[in-house]
Amino acid sequence: MTLHDAMPVIHCFFSGGRDSAVACYIAHQVAKLRSWKFRLIHVDTTIGLKDTEEYVKSYATWLGAELVVLRPDHTFEEYVAMYPYWPHIYPPRLRWCYHKLKRIPFERYLKMSYRDGDLLVLGVRKSESLFREREYNSVFTTKFYSESKVHAKIWLPLLHISDTIIDRLIEKLGIPKSPVWRIGSSGDCFCLAGATKQKVARAVRAYPELGERLIKIDDIIHANRKRGESYPIFLKKEKIRLKVWLHDVMRQPTLSDYKYEGKACQDCML
Repeated sequence: MTLHDAMPVIHCFFSGGRDSAVACYIAHQVAKLRSWKFRLIHVDTTIGLKDTEEYVKSYATWLGAELVVLRPDHTFEEYVAMYPYWPHIYPPRLRWCYHKLKRIPFERYLKMSYRDGDLLVLGVRKSESLFREREYNSVFTTKFYSESKVHAKIWLPLLHISDTIIDRLIEKLGIPKSPVWRIGSSGDCFCLAGATKQKVARAVRAYPELGERLIKIDDIIHANRKRGESYPIFLKKEKIRLKVWLHDVMRQPTLSDYKYEGKACQDCML
């Protein structure tokens, strides 16, 4: 084993989003200062946007970092034929997407590549969700990943950083921006497990090809479903099929969509 091989490795997981872009930039600077090895790790969920996958590659080139792309065993379309329902976050058994698309490739990578002394970097911020507020308490922590049997040291450089500061750092550090950020998403996964109507509507209006793909996936789910209906979490209460909702969201609005007390709002259309 050479001295270079014995150097610790910083494994920075990069979704293609704003947070991980800043976190991986910071981690890369630390790796250079310490003469450690650095690796950019991206999970291609197979249900992300093409613009995100292209941005991940261009970011790695800009950073001058080795890029490792992990993929699940099957595509999202293949998985929904096996698990014919739109995944939900709760209960956990309904969130097959996380386990199949992200967790298995992630743990497989850890088992093969993580060594004692290495460091995992994640672009996690506590303010993003109540779950992260409860789950993460320290910038430096350790976690046992049961499937790979790895005790990993984790660095969360953005844990206590606000959204405003992220924006300032992107500008100050000259970090290249992804075209997908304009819709408020990293664009790496549209499994819809935790999606809202607003998020999905913005995405499919900006990327109509994503809407067409989700419609076809909805058809796959219903063709393989043995009983009952399957609705994404944001349509469950109304019991509207995603296909029907998307057709309405993606069509061009007409004058008949602008109604006030039974009359079209002509003045606002001038």
